[in-house]
Amino acid sequence: MTNGSAREISLDMIDYINRSYSAAYAVEETARRLDEAGYKRLYEKDRWDPDPGDKFYVIRRFTSIIAGKIGAAPYAESGLRIVGAHTDSPGFRLKPNAVYGKNGYVQAGVEIYGGPILATFADRDLGIAGRLVYEKKDGSYGSALAVLDGPVCRIPNVAIHLNRDVNNDGLKLHKQDHLPPVIGMANGDEVEEYPLIEKLAQSAGIDPLKVKKHWLELFDSQPGAIGGLNGEFVFSRRIDNLASCHAGLNALLESPDDTEFTQIIALWDNEEVGSSTLNGAMSTFLDDVLERLIYSNGHDHEDFHRARDLSIIVSADGAHGVNPNYADSHDPKHMPVLNGGPVIKVNAMERYATTPESSMHLEECAWRAGVTLQT
Repeated sequence: MTNGSAREISLDMIDYINRSYSAAYAVEETARRLDEAGYKRLYEKDRWDPDPGDKFYVIRRFTSIIAGKIGAAPYAESGLRIVGAHTDSPGFRLKPNAVYGKNGYVQAGVEIYGGPILATFADRDLGIAGRLVYEKKDGSYGSALAVLDGPVCRIPNVAIHLNRDVNNDGLKLHKQDHLPPVIGMANGDEVEEYPLIEKLAQSAGIDPLKVKKHWLELFDSQPGAIGGLNGEFVFSRRIDNLASCHAGLNALLESPDDTEFTQIIALWDNEEVGSSTLNGAMSTFLDDVLERLIYSNGHDHEDFHRARDLSIIVSADGAHGVNPNYADSHDPKHMPVLNGGPVIKVNAMERYATTPESSMHLEECAWRAGVTLQT
């Protein structure tokens, strides 16, 4: 997209999030937009030979993507400018043997992923999205994205008549007994998983009989929208952290092509569970990509370390805007307000990477762009 008003950018972000049912779908939508802008996909199995001015992206394990624009200046003289964000959101993953029957209903067993507020998923229209691994005609295996985008399941709350004290004691959900969503009706307790896989396979355009494994999750099927009396708010699922993915992607797409610095966005998976997977932020993914970019341009190991020392990365994620009903949850001198500008996070336990030097750099960038920051 191009530069536009706050409303235009917000609507484009909503469209981006609406298409990003899961981390893999977020990567697919990011790649689609990069393709439209002339970026070339690189594969880790191939030899790379990028030149200044080239625009590229790399996908690892379907759910993480690194994209960039190679600048004119040598890496060891200019460093790189990097924005990092994450493609995953807290929620529920389906278990491997998910489908079962109980009391005349078809249900799906789920595990908690990350740190969702469990009660917010109850009595909500939920869809199912993820990946199907299937056998191809030649005997090899492929992976396809699949989605049931609609109210196909629901985590039903119990009626207040059967839980009279819920408003005083709070909603207490037993993770094993109360969280499995209802996905249909059954004649008995003996049900099969095939009907669910069949519908998902049909959405992906593959033979359901060839599906061998699945990697599925629940998502809020209600699309995002502009809200508030005067359109002040964005109401949407997965704002944490697709809002930052969208911002980083747009910053890359809208930056000038004749840039001095090499510009990178790194959108990782699995931040919600510690980032320590093969395609999380603690993996070698970013270092692998940067090493190959630098070495392929005639530079050596020394140049790689020199370039890294001159580089700077912004780790972009959501900040907690003050909730008027829970204002006492915030330090009274540190209350981020909605629409008050991006927030620089600082933490004495070093949970954030902010340093005085990095925050000064960001403040200088914000001043040049006419953007107000909060701390």
